[in-house]
Amino acid sequence: MTKENVHKELETILKTAKKINYNDVVLYLIDKSKLDSILQLELTVRMDNEENGIKKKNHFYEFAKIINTDFPAFKYSLSMKHKKKEIFDPAKVKQALPIEFEIWKNKSRSDLEKQIKEPNSNITDDHAYKLRVELEKEIAIAQENIQKVLENFTSYDVIISTFEYYTYYPSLYYVIEEKENKKSQASDTHLRKEVPNLLWFEDERPYTELRSNDRMSRIIQTFDRFCGTVYIKEK
Repeated sequence: MTKENVHKELETILKTAKKINYNDVVLYLIDKSKLDSILQLELTVRMDNEENGIKKKNHFYEFAKIINTDFPAFKYSLSMKHKKKEIFDPAKVKQALPIEFEIWKNKSRSDLEKQIKEPNSNITDDHAYKLRVELEKEIAIAQENIQKVLENFTSYDVIISTFEYYTYYPSLYYVIEEKENKKSQASDTHLRKEVPNLLWFEDERPYTELRSNDRMSRIIQTFDRFCGTVYIKEK
């Protein structure tokens, strides 16, 4: 199954799901039927990859983020949270170092091109050329240093951290209920911008029976909003 076909199949499954846009991320609320279809699609992708000798921790990573598969969520909220990455373990650092370099390299090139192609940019063609040359020199120096460290890793102390970036990311807080023993469990996870985020969501309680905050949370999740303050849902 080609990547294009996987994307098309996923798009078809999600076509009728509740879609929520929040700070450049997309969250879909899906029911059990849609979850089962997506998990079957995920299995197809994994089997195709394994047949072709492709090993991945998450075979569906480039298509979607599946948040919960064991139990449905009955409550959720969205917010912006600070996310930082810190790796101190030498073995993990050594493994992650080439990946960090590739991420930084690709992002640096992408950011520069966006800056150059910005409609209101005053960057001339000559200046753009100089900026690209300077960046490629910086990339070459970084690559040389990374390679030198990898070849003699025990001679260096190396730490990977995003502490100085202090970046905020969209985050999802959600509560699931294990229906057999009726235990609730709260979790939170950062949402991804490049793929749809999928939350298995079920809440059969009538919104009129919920407490005030939970009632409005449900209404916001399941009603369509008009005129800023009007919420409408067909019965």
